[in-house]
Amino acid sequence: MKLTAAIIDDEIHAIETLRYDLDENHRNDVKVLFSTTNPVEGVKRIRTDKPDLLFLDVDMPGLTGLELIQLIDDLPVRIIFTTAHTEYAIKAVETVASGYLLKPVQPDDLQRVIEKAMDTLKPAAFETPVKDKIPVCDNDGIELVPCADIIYCKSDSNYCTLVLYGKRRITASKTLKHFEELLGHDQFIRVHKSFLINRNHIKKYLRKGGGELVMSNNDVVPLSRNTREEIVKLIQSFL
Repeated sequence: MKLTAAIIDDEIHAIETLRYDLDENHRNDVKVLFSTTNPVEGVKRIRTDKPDLLFLDVDMPGLTGLELIQLIDDLPVRIIFTTAHTEYAIKAVETVASGYLLKPVQPDDLQRVIEKAMDTLKPAAFETPVKDKIPVCDNDGIELVPCADIIYCKSDSNYCTLVLYGKRRITASKTLKHFEELLGHDQFIRVHKSFLINRNHIKKYLRKGGGELVMSNNDVVPLSRNTREEIVKLIQSFL
C-alpha cells in the first residue's frame, strides 16, 4: 500500500528537507503529490488532489495550520503537524489524532508517523464492525458511550457535542473527524462539514432548502450538496 502526501510550510527549506527524506527513504511507502508555501493555495490543491497525508506547519502567516484544518475538516486526510514549538505539538495532539513532528524532523519520528498512518489506512480498518461503545472524555473523566445511543455529533471548532438518546449531551475536546474515524463508516455518515449522524436515528427527510434530516429526537440536521443524493438513496433503501 502506497500513501499519497502533501506538504504545506511557509519555510521552503523545511519543505525541501522533508520532501528529500520522503523521496529518498520512503519512496516505496509515500508519494508526494505537491508541496507549497502558500496555505490558501494548499487548501485548493488538497480538495483537487485528495492526499492521504498532509504534513502541515502550524505557525504560518495569514493562515495558521490550526485554522487551515477547519477548512478541510470534511475531507478524510490525515494531518501531521510539523512544528519547532513544543506547545504547538501539545495542541496538535489535542486536536488531531494523526500526530505531529518536531522540527528538525528526525528520521525515526518520520518513520513512526508513516507507519501509524499506514496502519490506520489499511482497508481492513474500514471493514471492522462498529464498536458497541466508544470512550469519550469529559470534565469528570472518561465515559464509555454506547454507539447506539448517539443520535448525531455536531462540530464546534476543535470541540464536538455528542447528542444522545434520552436528551443527553456530552461535549468533548475532539474534532468531528476524530469521532468519524472512531465510529466507522457503516452506521455513521458525515452529512455535513459540521454533522455526523447515526443512520439508525433518521426519522424523516425534508426536501426544503438544500435538504434536511429530522432525527429521532426531532432535531433538524442540514445536508451538504455532496451528501444529499447519498441520503436520498439511503432513505429509499428503507422502503
